[in-house]
Amino acid sequence: MTLEHVDPRTEPALHWWDHQRRWLEDPARFRLCLKSRQCGMSTIVAAEAVGEAVAGHTTILASASERQSRELTRRCRKLLPLVDAASNGSIGIVTETADLLELSTGGRVISVPASAATVQGFAGSVVLDEAAWMPNTEELWQALVPSITASAEHRLSVLSTPRGKGGLFHRLWAEADGTRWSRHRITIDDAIAGGCRVDRAALRAAVADEQTWRACYQCEFIDEQYSLLSYDLLQARADSQLPYRLDEPRLRQYGDLYGGFDVGRKHDLSVLALVERQADAFVSRGFLELRQAPFDEQERMVETVLAHVNVRRLCVDASGLGLQLSERLGQRYGSRIEPVTLSLPVKEDLAARMLRVFQCGELTIPDDATLLADLHSVERQVTAAGNVRYAAARNDGSHADRFTALALALHAADRPVHSGGIPRIRPPNLLLPPLPRQRWLL
Repeated sequence: MTLEHVDPRTEPALHWWDHQRRWLEDPARFRLCLKSRQCGMSTIVAAEAVGEAVAGHTTILASASERQSRELTRRCRKLLPLVDAASNGSIGIVTETADLLELSTGGRVISVPASAATVQGFAGSVVLDEAAWMPNTEELWQALVPSITASAEHRLSVLSTPRGKGGLFHRLWAEADGTRWSRHRITIDDAIAGGCRVDRAALRAAVADEQTWRACYQCEFIDEQYSLLSYDLLQARADSQLPYRLDEPRLRQYGDLYGGFDVGRKHDLSVLALVERQADAFVSRGFLELRQAPFDEQERMVETVLAHVNVRRLCVDASGLGLQLSERLGQRYGSRIEPVTLSLPVKEDLAARMLRVFQCGELTIPDDATLLADLHSVERQVTAAGNVRYAAARNDGSHADRFTALALALHAADRPVHSGGIPRIRPPNLLLPPLPRQRWLL
């Protein structure tokens, strides 16, 4: 029996989709993949790495975070029973940990969070998964050179969903001329056409906004020029260990908590965000979301959170739909509720406050793609009169509702203003050209 018979890449029981097979059959040493989410490329990366290990080769899988690197290892482990069955037990597992698989052939699969320090010292083929989302990519790139050049057999594969223009991955994709680099572009529509079983309509309905859909599923690099919070700024404060969803039973374990509640009904999400004050900084303790929920259900959600006495204050959107709900909550909880009317000057100040805490490194948030896209969706606009405004397009699913809830939570943690307003934080005048008119934030 040859090694080909136990290679997951050629295993008859595995039915690869068209775009996956094209990747597997690509012999190029240097490969780029601009891909949609949920198109199965992480699985194919794992299968390829295990196949190389069967042949006695080493593959280094570098991911944007430790959680993602361990998820790739988990996918590799799921393929090992196929190797064992096909080889009749002749290929054994020498080492199996959360970040290392070593087979009796001498081949290894090493999973690491991507950084210059973690990739140094290894020799083998390298896969950068979600390269556009990796920190310090220039240093990482320099550290990769010895790993790849140690042997002409070592390959470099770089895969990612797109971020904004200007990063290393965007530069690689834009400048690749088709001679040295082999390029693969896989939108969600390409994946479905090739056999991927995804309900496109349901997926589109679940995506927060048009910008997220275009970037994460249509493989478009979205220009960050006008975004209030760049992806680099957000990623620098994102922690993969923080959960996105608020775990209500655990709230009592934290210190003083402050919340923001953005009220929605038919079109927008209702989002509640909590942050914990830690000295002069804040840590996100999660978000709760309701979609098209009646107001009594939203009120019950708030009451569940306020049952914890360490939730000191909750700022509630008192504009439009939120007016009656904020009044009802205020009657019950008194000074723990602060209604905030989201006038244009107030929105401007909330946005400026958000920018400041990220620039100063005072807020840590979950490393959640939907949250990052929502925060990134708010844009700086300059009107013809020279006034700076902050806006986000209203699209299916969200209208920067997570941004608003988080901004209100930060305001709740500030010293309250008895007038019901917000201390004015004047951002510098931004010399940006006027943009096409949009619906205002919130």
